[in-house]
Amino acid sequence: MKRLTAILSALLFCLNLLAQNEFTTTDTDKTEVAVQYLSLDECKRLAIENNAKIKNAELDIKAAELTKKGVFTKYFPQVSVKGGAFKATDPLLDMEIGKGNANVDFGNLAMNNVFTTLYNVYGPYIDASANVKGLDDGIVGGVMAVQPVFVGGRIVNGNKLAGLGVEAAKLQTQMARDETDLKTVELYWTIISLQEKKKIIASVNQLLDTLYRDASGAVEAGVIHKNDMLKVTLKQSEMKSNEMKLNNGIRLAKSALCQHIGIPYDENLVLSDSIGEIPNPNIYHVNHTEAVKGRIEYQLLDLSTDAERLKKKLIVGEALPQIAVGAGYTCNTLMDKFKTNGLVFATLSIPISDWWEKSYDLKKQELNCTKAENQRRDLDEQMLLQMQMAWNDLSESYAQVLLSQQTAETATENLNLSTDNYNAGMISMSELLEAQTLLQQAHSQLADDKVDYMKKLTKYKQLTRQ
Repeated sequence: MKRLTAILSALLFCLNLLAQNEFTTTDTDKTEVAVQYLSLDECKRLAIENNAKIKNAELDIKAAELTKKGVFTKYFPQVSVKGGAFKATDPLLDMEIGKGNANVDFGNLAMNNVFTTLYNVYGPYIDASANVKGLDDGIVGGVMAVQPVFVGGRIVNGNKLAGLGVEAAKLQTQMARDETDLKTVELYWTIISLQEKKKIIASVNQLLDTLYRDASGAVEAGVIHKNDMLKVTLKQSEMKSNEMKLNNGIRLAKSALCQHIGIPYDENLVLSDSIGEIPNPNIYHVNHTEAVKGRIEYQLLDLSTDAERLKKKLIVGEALPQIAVGAGYTCNTLMDKFKTNGLVFATLSIPISDWWEKSYDLKKQELNCTKAENQRRDLDEQMLLQMQMAWNDLSESYAQVLLSQQTAETATENLNLSTDNYNAGMISMSELLEAQTLLQQAHSQLADDKVDYMKKLTKYKQLTRQ
């Protein structure tokens, strides 16, 4: 019985250490193997580096920046080069002019009549007589530059809209990082919780082994019935079953963590962090009304509202006059000679017929602006409610941890008393095993509650941008 008392004391000491979370997550292995240690911060870093969603979000930023650069080019002249060549089966210009007549074929009856009339009136005075053919082949080309002077503010507003796209892409990337961090924390602490339960079972198994040896000796001496020894055996089988389930759960959780952070699965992976002392949540509480303005979702709503306003300005710009200036330079070989020419020009375009249609488009866009404002106010209230709910969950979780700690202390005291009573022959083996079961359940629940608190603390800090 003295040996039982000594083993029990060691068990209680180990469980007290677990209750205070003064432990590490390293399992002792008899064989020397390469062990990989990962802290929570290292897992977060690996997840951000390797997560596919974050990589795609960063590509979205680059795409938005390229879009912005593309829109910026609208500030500069639009330069184009055009050219062409042709070969006709018959000359496009065929004029036979003799004294007193003009047989001309421009390929157009009206032009033929005009030229014939002019020749009949003025031909006799200039003694015109010729047979002119040409334009059976040729090469034409030119370069032209057009500089927009005023296009209703569409270039300026288009660039602003593209800038909002870049900002939105960056915020979306930060949201992806936050989601990845939260999932990393959940996976990490889940493994820690399972490992703590495994340690609890290992400590309980030591007690059961001692009880079994003492019970075997007592049965042989005829002090107790064999039934008591069988109860210990059944409890040992139960612990082995629980340990097997925990090992499978740990392997599965580690596989999920490795996949999430983008590293190959390693059976010898060791998580180096421990939960430690649970901090009071009051030190993290902030004014939710002020904190909501720092939320990424809030900033995205602002960008969405601004984007709708810019779209409205773009529609207005489509109905305004457009002014442009330009210059060009052309060359051709149409008359069997190489000729060049230059020109400058200005254009004014007033889309009068579009005003009717654009008036409806403008009213429609005003409705979209109002919808964006309504959505922002609604989601603002939802985010405030979300933060309050997260705070309530965190406070409740902290209270649950304190309650579980008290329960674990009570279970420890109960096992101490049960052990003394068993040694004095005042209670049966079943009652001692029941006290041990209550202690195991209390410490397992405490481990779960602490992990749940750490998860909810991480979520609250994210929601309040801490």
